[in-house]
Amino acid sequence: MARISTIDDVPAGTPMAVSLRSTRELVTGNWRTFRPVWTTRPSPCNLDCPAGTDVRAYLRHVADGQFEEAWRTILEHNPLPGICGRVCYHPCERHCNRQGLDSAVAVHAIERAIGDEARRLRLQVERPAPSNHARRVAIIGAGPAGISCAYHLALRGHLPTMFDAMPEAGGMLRYGIPPYRLPREVLDAELETLWRLGVAFQGSARFGESLRWEDLNPYAAVFVAVGANRSREARVPGDNLAGVRSGLEFLRAANAGTETALSGAAVVIGGGNTAMDAARTALRLGAAPVTVAYRRSREHMPAHPDEIAQAEAEGIEFIFEVAPSGFVNGRGRLSGVELRRMRLGSPDASGRPRPEPVPGSEFRLDAAHAFTAIGEDVEVDPFAQVIDTHGGRLYADAWGRTTRPAVFAGGDAATGAGMVVNAIGSGRVAADAIDAWLAGRDPVELGHAERVGPSEVNLFYFRPSARATQAHLPREQAVRVMDEVVQGLDALAATREALRCLTCGTCTECDNCLVFCPDAAVRHDARSGTYSADTLHCKGCGICVAECPRGAIVLAPEEQR
Repeated sequence: MARISTIDDVPAGTPMAVSLRSTRELVTGNWRTFRPVWTTRPSPCNLDCPAGTDVRAYLRHVADGQFEEAWRTILEHNPLPGICGRVCYHPCERHCNRQGLDSAVAVHAIERAIGDEARRLRLQVERPAPSNHARRVAIIGAGPAGISCAYHLALRGHLPTMFDAMPEAGGMLRYGIPPYRLPREVLDAELETLWRLGVAFQGSARFGESLRWEDLNPYAAVFVAVGANRSREARVPGDNLAGVRSGLEFLRAANAGTETALSGAAVVIGGGNTAMDAARTALRLGAAPVTVAYRRSREHMPAHPDEIAQAEAEGIEFIFEVAPSGFVNGRGRLSGVELRRMRLGSPDASGRPRPEPVPGSEFRLDAAHAFTAIGEDVEVDPFAQVIDTHGGRLYADAWGRTTRPAVFAGGDAATGAGMVVNAIGSGRVAADAIDAWLAGRDPVELGHAERVGPSEVNLFYFRPSARATQAHLPREQAVRVMDEVVQGLDALAATREALRCLTCGTCTECDNCLVFCPDAAVRHDARSGTYSADTLHCKGCGICVAECPRGAIVLAPEEQR
């Protein structure tokens, strides 16, 4: 096509408008009915983190090689990054917009790398200066909710003391989760942060026995976070035989070091994470074969898919759609488990198909050990005289406030959410509420915002790249020891993975909006790193919104002129 230098160069009959004058002479701003607004919006990972962590911010720090800044960003909400990077089932990855291009960012692996790097560098949290408003707060339960609450209260200058029925702090992190998933040196190192902040701990203090309500009178407030530690009973003949135990009881003994060896076959009843932990621990202590018997099909198992896959890889056998009908007595102790086939019926209250027994389908598995892992309840009785209960849990509102002044409750005992990260979030929220109550004010309500969805990011500007994978111990080695099975990412691999983050909902000054604006109506202030619209020329076409890779620009209706 010939070059057009003057109006005479335009071929006759060309169906186009042509102007050789500057577009700046065309004041098109009065066409505008919408105006672009540069804004910061919640990313899916931020909104989906139950602990409230600013995931997007710490991923960006790691992408820049700033591991200490990333660690301190996490600690604004969560004192246990190395632990969460291992045992959290990463709901932050569930709606990652990167999945529209290839696969979600491995946030959990990056968080673990941050925690491990902080441990290697011996990073520490500074203890706040003594406060004239410091108050003593009792925390019953030293699991993740209690730890989180104590940490955030200590950061605010208060004097928390954690009480726990077990001799050491950690709750389910220490006595429920096996070391091959959570090494104890990681737990101890992250608890060290609390001790440095001045948090006190009193172990072997079971509420209702060695710890009474009157003992808490010196404290200005109480937070109850005792978890759900009472296993549901199978309620079939023989469930009191020697050799039949709850999965939690077995894990508690194994993790405390009082159960060190098993022999013979083991059957685990249940399909949740406790069942997977019990089965894999039994295998490591010498039981063989180890079989998991679950009453529904595999796709309805409540255990996390990663845990199921790892159990299978280690040689755990699974039998689906069966339920125990009895435990067999062989000279005073367990010799086998009677199982009955089930068929899946219409959905029950959980939305999953209701298992229905198939008459005459009983069969037997030989077993020297049977571990029941069919759910856990809260031991509410010791607290029933102090706190209202509801549905088998301690009653508390969204802030953890019970109906009794100065008494708060959280974690599994109140929420029933069941994940470590939910308990951590519950403890942080309760700390906010306790601090507010001690100061005689209401806690600050947070606003609600819509996440940046898949249709609001422009994936054209991102290249596909494979998600980082974590190595596993070889099966032959893993099943003989309690060493950590899933290996971590080193700093370089974590940085590469963090660079896959789309940084949804926030501006990174890529200048796409400025480059693509047909009216040259976008202004960039390099000093503040902000953009704005030249209202004389911006006609609100929305091209800047469409070309923004991260959904950090929205169109707002223009006020009527």
